[in-house]
Amino acid sequence: MKRLTIRGTALAVGLFFDITFVLCALWGLVVPRRLETMATLWESLLPGFTWLSPASFVLALVELFLYGVYVAVIFVPLFNYFEGRRASEVETPGIARPLPPREAIQHH
Repeated sequence: MKRLTIRGTALAVGLFFDITFVLCALWGLVVPRRLETMATLWESLLPGFTWLSPASFVLALVELFLYGVYVAVIFVPLFNYFEGRRASEVETPGIARPLPPREAIQHH
Protein backbone atom coordinates (compact mmCIF):
# COMPACT_ATOMS: atom_id res chain seq x y z
CA MET A 1 0.00 0.00 0.00
CA LYS A 2 1.22 3.49 -0.77
CA ARG A 3 2.45 5.36 2.27
CA LEU A 4 0.76 8.61 3.25
CA THR A 5 2.72 11.86 3.37
CA ILE A 6 2.25 14.48 6.04
CA ARG A 7 2.20 17.30 3.46
CA GLY A 8 -0.51 15.76 1.27
CA THR A 9 -2.63 14.68 4.20
CA ALA A 10 -2.26 18.07 5.94
CA LEU A 11 -3.39 19.89 2.80
CA ALA A 12 -6.34 17.55 2.30
CA VAL A 13 -7.55 17.62 5.91
CA GLY A 14 -6.91 21.35 6.34
CA LEU A 15 -8.86 22.20 3.20
CA PHE A 16 -11.61 19.77 4.19
CA PHE A 17 -11.98 21.58 7.53
CA ASP A 18 -11.97 24.98 5.82
CA ILE A 19 -14.56 23.97 3.21
CA THR A 20 -16.75 22.51 5.94
CA PHE A 21 -16.51 25.76 7.91
CA VAL A 22 -17.41 27.88 4.88
CA LEU A 23 -20.48 25.71 4.21
CA CYS A 24 -21.51 25.95 7.88
CA ALA A 25 -21.00 29.72 7.84
CA LEU A 26 -23.16 30.03 4.72
CA TRP A 27 -25.80 27.87 6.39
CA GLY A 28 -25.63 30.10 9.47
CA LEU A 29 -26.26 33.17 7.35
CA VAL A 30 -29.33 31.60 5.70
CA VAL A 31 -30.99 30.06 8.77
CA PRO A 32 -32.28 32.36 11.54
CA ARG A 33 -29.93 32.55 14.54
CA ARG A 34 -32.55 31.11 16.92
CA LEU A 35 -32.73 27.90 14.82
CA GLU A 36 -29.03 27.59 14.11
CA THR A 37 -26.63 26.32 16.78
CA MET A 38 -23.41 26.11 14.74
CA ALA A 39 -22.28 29.56 15.87
CA THR A 40 -22.10 28.40 19.48
CA LEU A 41 -20.15 25.31 18.49
CA TRP A 42 -17.60 27.26 16.42
CA GLU A 43 -17.19 29.86 19.18
CA SER A 44 -16.39 27.11 21.69
CA LEU A 45 -13.99 25.23 19.35
CA LEU A 46 -12.05 28.16 17.92
CA PRO A 47 -10.18 30.49 20.30
CA GLY A 48 -10.85 34.15 19.50
CA PHE A 49 -13.73 33.42 17.11
CA THR A 50 -16.96 35.40 17.38
CA TRP A 51 -19.87 34.97 15.00
CA LEU A 52 -19.42 36.31 12.22
CA SER A 53 -17.06 39.19 11.58
CA PRO A 54 -14.65 39.23 8.63
CA ALA A 55 -11.63 39.03 10.95
CA SER A 56 -13.13 36.09 12.85
CA PHE A 57 -13.93 34.36 9.59
CA VAL A 58 -10.29 34.55 8.45
CA LEU A 59 -9.08 33.54 11.91
CA ALA A 60 -11.35 30.48 11.81
CA LEU A 61 -9.99 29.45 8.40
CA VAL A 62 -6.41 29.70 9.68
CA GLU A 63 -7.17 27.84 12.93
CA LEU A 64 -9.08 25.07 11.16
CA PHE A 65 -6.32 24.61 8.61
CA LEU A 66 -3.80 24.33 11.45
CA TYR A 67 -6.04 21.74 13.14
CA GLY A 68 -5.85 19.78 9.87
CA VAL A 69 -2.05 20.00 9.93
CA TYR A 70 -2.09 18.76 13.53
CA VAL A 71 -4.27 15.79 12.56
CA ALA A 72 -1.86 14.91 9.73
CA VAL A 73 1.25 15.22 11.92
CA ILE A 74 -0.22 12.75 14.42
CA PHE A 75 -2.20 10.47 12.08
CA VAL A 76 0.22 9.89 9.18
CA PRO A 77 3.14 8.42 11.14
CA LEU A 78 0.76 6.20 13.09
CA PHE A 79 -0.97 5.03 9.92
CA ASN A 80 2.30 4.37 8.09
CA TYR A 81 3.73 2.51 11.09
CA PHE A 82 0.79 0.17 11.49
CA GLU A 83 0.26 -0.26 7.75
CA GLY A 84 3.97 -1.04 7.32
CA ARG A 85 3.76 -3.77 9.94
CA ARG A 86 0.76 -5.23 8.13
CA ALA A 87 2.58 -5.40 4.78
CA SER A 88 3.75 -8.95 5.41
CA GLU A 89 0.12 -10.06 5.76
CA VAL A 90 -0.91 -8.74 2.37
CA GLU A 91 0.32 -10.22 -0.90
CA THR A 92 0.08 -7.44 -3.46
CA PRO A 93 -3.02 -5.33 -2.93
CA GLY A 94 -5.05 -4.59 -6.01
CA ILE A 95 -3.18 -7.04 -8.25
CA ALA A 96 -4.73 -10.42 -8.92
CA ARG A 97 -2.63 -13.50 -9.45
CA PRO A 98 -2.37 -14.51 -13.10
CA LEU A 99 -4.35 -17.56 -14.09
CA PRO A 100 -2.39 -20.63 -15.17
CA PRO A 101 -2.33 -21.34 -18.91
CA ARG A 102 -5.21 -23.46 -20.19
CA GLU A 103 -2.82 -26.28 -21.09
CA ALA A 104 -1.70 -26.54 -17.47
CA ILE A 105 -5.22 -27.13 -16.20
CA GLN A 106 -5.84 -30.86 -15.91
CA HIS A 107 -9.21 -32.08 -17.07
CA HIS A 108 -10.73 -35.11 -15.39
